[in-house]
Amino acid sequence: MKEPETNPTTARPTIKTLSKLTGFSIATISKALHDSPVVTEETKLAIRKAAATIGYEASLRGKSLRTGLTYQIAVLMPVPSETEYEWDGVEYTQILSGISQALQGSPYQLAVHIVRDADDGLQVARKIVSQGIADAMIFSGIRAQDARIDYLVATGFPFATMGRCRSPLEYAHVDVDSEWAAFAATARLIAGGHRRIALINPDPVLAYALDRIDGFGRAFAEAGLTRCDDLVRAGDLTARFGKASVMELRGLADPPTGFVCVNEATTLGVLSALADLGLRVGSDAGVIAYDDINVSAYFAPPLTTLYLPIAQLGEQLGSFLLRRLAGEAAGALTAVFRPELVVRQADRLGG
Repeated sequence: MKEPETNPTTARPTIKTLSKLTGFSIATISKALHDSPVVTEETKLAIRKAAATIGYEASLRGKSLRTGLTYQIAVLMPVPSETEYEWDGVEYTQILSGISQALQGSPYQLAVHIVRDADDGLQVARKIVSQGIADAMIFSGIRAQDARIDYLVATGFPFATMGRCRSPLEYAHVDVDSEWAAFAATARLIAGGHRRIALINPDPVLAYALDRIDGFGRAFAEAGLTRCDDLVRAGDLTARFGKASVMELRGLADPPTGFVCVNEATTLGVLSALADLGLRVGSDAGVIAYDDINVSAYFAPPLTTLYLPIAQLGEQLGSFLLRRLAGEAAGALTAVFRPELVVRQADRLGG
């Protein structure tokens, strides 16, 4: 296949242009762009690469008329009603970026649907399914018992989730091993001499919040120590919440010296509170962060962190959904990622 010549002044490329450029027949190109199993992956890749280079796009309207599909993938994106969210939205941008990478070269496009919360998300999901607005759906913020998942599994509508509920249902999902993450962070602080350790956590209605509590408790059990359930705090995952939690916890008669944080924002709040109290991280207090957008190396001081790039999860999520749309069984499309422990502090009480 010869290298394509690009010229912004030329007419819009057609499937005939693509055929002439690649040497493949129009029928082969059409099948490749429709992801037909009769075309080899090598040929599909070559055709898609050439199509992207010359800016060729198949007519989705024509495809829709022939197939009855919309070629839309609905992404339910929550926008909290609370004000003063310092960090909200950063992670969702990374998730969308990863999903978009997976969909590149496919006929599917993302359509973002704003929802207020999981209950609103259920109503939007029902509308999407009943009105045929999209061919598949992606959402996150999974509850331990999630009515959205129950509904979509019952209807057979293709979907994939960022996170997993606690019901024994088969559906496509990508998740973080939050139980292990909380266990690893807590166990490291215990090994460093900390005995009173706080868990800064999300609302326990969320499945991964319960997973983190399980891992937190397991670390104490395996060390033969009394659990610090009285030091678990749940909230809206902002820096404001992280700071308020530390100020309240340090006022206790037996305050924590170790802190396991759920995200970057709460970690910033924890650091701010410790600084205001005149406590030094690394000697007076130990803090372990969770980071999915690679910013914790710039904290002052840099912290030991559980790191997993969230765009990677988004890309896997998009890939699973494409495979689900191609007919693969939902139960085979699952992945749980374990974050990397990046050590930047000794995390020992007293330095």
